[in-house]
Amino acid sequence: MRTWTTRAGAVAGAAVSLLLWACATRPEPYQGSPSRGQMITHFDLAVEARGYAIQGDVDAFRDAVDDLAELQPADDLPAELWLQFGPMRYEARAGARAGSREDAALASARIAETCGDCHRANEVGLGDRFTIGGPPPPGTTARHMAGLAWASRLLWDGLIGPSDRTWSVGAEGLRELGVLPDGLPAGIPAGDVRVAGVRLQQLADRALLAFEAEDRIGVLGEIWTTCADCHAGVMR
Repeated sequence: MRTWTTRAGAVAGAAVSLLLWACATRPEPYQGSPSRGQMITHFDLAVEARGYAIQGDVDAFRDAVDDLAELQPADDLPAELWLQFGPMRYEARAGARAGSREDAALASARIAETCGDCHRANEVGLGDRFTIGGPPPPGTTARHMAGLAWASRLLWDGLIGPSDRTWSVGAEGLRELGVLPDGLPAGIPAGDVRVAGVRLQQLADRALLAFEAEDRIGVLGEIWTTCADCHAGVMR
């Protein structure tokens, strides 16, 4: 398990990348809820883990989900709610054994789905409280990648909400933005970049037809694996 000093160093070192591909819109927690602080901490750790999965940093991902699995309940958290965290902690522990970028991407998607299950069981309706917004205006490569991060975040929000509407907007955005621009700073041939873009668009089409949670987990894991491979400069 990491120390918080180690976490701070890791996050500082990845700050520029996180700004583009791991940003998320945190929903406003329910005021007065005993789970408020706990949910914020879970959310932040899950966002951190997701960012490392998308970046393809498997070691950092394993550390982040290990911290998520070991998170202790708040003193005022109802016991019955803590028991519902069991599936999330199970998937986080499984993610801590990820041996590849594909494993990390899929584990991150599975963790998101367990959050959605808990929100649905408790009738939280979190999905309607996320900000959908839109991608930045076209122009630079950085703006295009920020748009992909926006679409990816909406797919994630759609799972943890859960929200069909948010998921669908994210899939539509990915289909539109999946054509990757030339000049990506990934050190891979332009032909491979084009192949990755086609792959993302194909996965976006699958995401639009994915209505069951397990199907959404699978396609989101593949989307993030494609992103991670591109960031690592190693295309399959």
